[in-house]
Amino acid sequence: MRVVIVGCGRVGSNLANGLSAERHEVVVIDKSPGSFARLSREYTGRMLTGVGFDREILQKADIEGAEALAATTDSDNVNIVVAVTAKETFKVPRVVARIYNPQAAEIYRREGIPTVTPTLWAANTMKTMLVTAPLSAVATLGSGEVESVCLEVPKTLAGRPVADLAIPGEIAVGALVRRGQAVIPLPETTLEAGDQLQITALVSALAKIEKLIAH
Repeated sequence: MRVVIVGCGRVGSNLANGLSAERHEVVVIDKSPGSFARLSREYTGRMLTGVGFDREILQKADIEGAEALAATTDSDNVNIVVAVTAKETFKVPRVVARIYNPQAAEIYRREGIPTVTPTLWAANTMKTMLVTAPLSAVATLGSGEVESVCLEVPKTLAGRPVADLAIPGEIAVGALVRRGQAVIPLPETTLEAGDQLQITALVSALAKIEKLIAH
């Protein structure tokens, strides 16, 4: 896959290193030449110095043939301009932008531009750790509306069916690990103390899981 990354900060450089290690064709653009020092010695892609929303720079990065673009600078405005240019002008199939402002991220997501919002992700993850202690956050999906969490089944839930944890449209149990063996549980699968459950839930529904555990 040919990928263009605009911004070679901590996120952009780590993304570039990871993609390069997987043998993807990567081009990194940054206005500061010194930022390329963050790239690993094993990085095999190209580096271009310039402003990421400059069409000439994007064309030098062979944006017309790119299959994906990630805008990872520390500026929301720059990331959005880059994402819109890549999506609408150059018709890049996959475009994602890092946006710090959750309100702005939601607006652009509705316009069809996928966003990653570290501010919202961090807040939701910390809230899960603080408020729903038995749950371990695994991943935040979308713009932070849904979380994937891990739950170790307590004795209070032993003997109950998986269906007791599921709420259509809010909470879904995706996998169960018992004595090292993972399965996709059925609604009638009986829980045992110590089972590890992989749960996907709306952030607003996590408190319901906590309440069920408490009772």
